[in-house]
Amino acid sequence: MFFTNYLFAPARMHSNTIIYPTGHKYETKQKYELCRLKKELRRPTEIKCFYSRQDKHGSELIITNDQPTFSCLKEISCKRE
Repeated sequence: MFFTNYLFAPARMHSNTIIYPTGHKYETKQKYELCRLKKELRRPTEIKCFYSRQDKHGSELIITNDQPTFSCLKEISCKRE
């Protein structure tokens, strides 16, 4: 029996290319943590959502919106400080 090289091609592994925002290969990735809704303040002109951080380090996160149909999410992913 006779085999040729074109039947058995070597296996190739594909590696994903990571694209960094600044273009630097050794850039540190942004770390995120879980922020949970602490309270929601509704006024006729704006809605404020107050979030507390999971690890309790850093300041409280405040998100404001001026649309009356906006509702606050129970949990969001926020950047670590």
